[in-house]
Amino acid sequence: MDKLNCMRAFVYVIEAESFTQAAIKMQISKALISKYVGALETSLGIRLLNRTTRRMSVTDSGKAYYERCLNVLQEIDEIEAALRSEHNQPEGILRINAPISFSELTLMPIITEFAQSYPDVTIKLDLADRFIDLVEEGVDLAIRVGDLPDSSLVVRKLTEIRMILCASPAYLAKTNIPVSLESLPLHRCICDSNYKHNNRWVLGRGQQSVSVPISSQININSARAVRQLVLNGQGISLLPSFAVQKDLEEGRLIQLLEKHEPESTGLYALYPHRKHLSAKVRLFIDALINAFGGTGY
Repeated sequence: MDKLNCMRAFVYVIEAESFTQAAIKMQISKALISKYVGALETSLGIRLLNRTTRRMSVTDSGKAYYERCLNVLQEIDEIEAALRSEHNQPEGILRINAPISFSELTLMPIITEFAQSYPDVTIKLDLADRFIDLVEEGVDLAIRVGDLPDSSLVVRKLTEIRMILCASPAYLAKTNIPVSLESLPLHRCICDSNYKHNNRWVLGRGQQSVSVPISSQININSARAVRQLVLNGQGISLLPSFAVQKDLEEGRLIQLLEKHEPESTGLYALYPHRKHLSAKVRLFIDALINAFGGTGY
């Protein structure tokens, strides 16, 4: 009997908690589902399920075997999907997790072009600034800005993102333009709480860097919202270049203390370690690299 069909039937029974529902999913008879599971137990020499006329439960051995079956079946599905993609368009659901402000300001053109190029791929984009467990939440790919926690994920650096100290002409017209790091705490400062250093801005690089304590009346976990307050003349802020580059070029914002350029941060793509990366994930990573690689955001 086909061992893979037996394993798939067993997995469906566990997930549906029902032989009947597993049979419906596999489009075979309930009797054949039962035969598949029985054949597994016979070949392994262990009981995977305890079953009576009224209920079914999984043995400890069955739970352990279920986890192994999931890994094996996922690996086979990914190999087949990779082979199919060599001759066909990628398809299926692509689940992406990305930071809110970065995505709203930067990612949408990439998503648009990718969706137009691969119409059989359904994109599910979850915007959140928190770190998530990609495997537990079933996410194919995450995009992250800043320092990364240690993990077993595959990490691909896309580019460096410059941090820029800036203010609006309206704010600078009614106060003194800061000419030194020491004068910064005297100004109204607005903090993006996603920034990795709490209550201080690190300006300069390497041994020349200086940590400047900041007292901020307004703290927001959104670069886009902080940018709007700065544009409104509410104060000075340290913002990522993707949020303010166009404003600087068009004169709506002015860069401050340019000789003390803040430390940059990284932009990364992360995905679970798989030997056979699906075509949809691989192609989206390629799209990110084409868009950001070497841009020096």
